[in-house]
Amino acid sequence: MSDQSLIQEIAEKKVGHKSYQLPLRGNNINPMIDAATPLLGMVIRMKSMSATPLSDKLFQQVVTDIQAIEQQLQTHGYEPGAIVSFRYVLCTFIDEAALELGWDQDNDWVKQSLLVHFHNESWGGEKVFVLIERLLGEPKRYLDLLEFIYLCLCLGYRGRYKVSNGYGDDFNKLLRQLQKQIQQLKDDPQSVILYKENGNKSHQYRLGQRFGVRYIAIGSLIFATIIYTVYASRLRHQTLNILEQLNTLLS
Repeated sequence: MSDQSLIQEIAEKKVGHKSYQLPLRGNNINPMIDAATPLLGMVIRMKSMSATPLSDKLFQQVVTDIQAIEQQLQTHGYEPGAIVSFRYVLCTFIDEAALELGWDQDNDWVKQSLLVHFHNESWGGEKVFVLIERLLGEPKRYLDLLEFIYLCLCLGYRGRYKVSNGYGDDFNKLLRQLQKQIQQLKDDPQSVILYKENGNKSHQYRLGQRFGVRYIAIGSLIFATIIYTVYASRLRHQTLNILEQLNTLLS
């Protein structure tokens, strides 16, 4: 058997085998990210195998996996609109990667994309960011979905910003906005207690009586900066953990 034939056989086994399907999870506390981890991992893995011919069955296998993910998310009680939005973003993310890697030249992606198959649309690069704006209107309600979209952006999805000149500043601004919103919703107000009534009148005092308003404002600004830095680091660490889980699952 030639080297090329061997590579082809291995590639088909990896694509057709359940090694990247639903049984492999990252055990993420966000069910949307957890359910999508195998497909996100598949995209990352395929990027490292860009020179390897892909199985003709890849497209249909991904379609099947997305349908299974939808059923899984329904069991978690997500509303239908959130699941459809999740599917839209996931399809667009994979389609963009497929175009970059030339998958559309090797298999069924040349006939129809995932977005066409599920949503009868040819390009979702604009609508994804319109969706983000709407979700940010009710961030607490759609926190899991916003986290999933944030991860897709971190993994390289660009959509409309990919075809726009000088997109970097606008994209980074949006990414920081998403990060800040997620941090605020993840913040537990009970984790930091500056003052708690203990019933002992002799120990009660007002900060305003001991310090000027200026010092209190400066102290509050410093404290807010520290809190933001800590949660930015935690969110960045969580994203890195997800990537490490993907690498572990696919190694």
